[in-house]
Amino acid sequence: MNITTIIELDNKEVEKMADAKMVFAHEQINEQIVQTCVEGFQLANGDKIETDDALQKVFDQLKKDGIVPEEIEDFSYEMPSCERIKKEVYSENDLPQNVVISFIS
Repeated sequence: MNITTIIELDNKEVEKMADAKMVFAHEQINEQIVQTCVEGFQLANGDKIETDDALQKVFDQLKKDGIVPEEIEDFSYEMPSCERIKKEVYSENDLPQNVVISFIS
């Protein structure tokens, strides 16, 4: 039997564990709808890191904190994405807010 565990983290938790800020991309779907998703992560020094690398750091931190068992090696993740009505100015509350990490044991 396989047991799937799902861990939902908000953006701030992910950014803290990855020690990097999420970079969002906005894609125009039509005149009024904009698709917003995570494009990657940016370190404090301005360097960009791949999403896979940032989420590996998060997964490693979850293992270190004892949330994920040490013997688990593989995981998957879903990054936030959403469609929104187009606005002139976006606030942080307009951005998708949760990242889901899952693993099978």
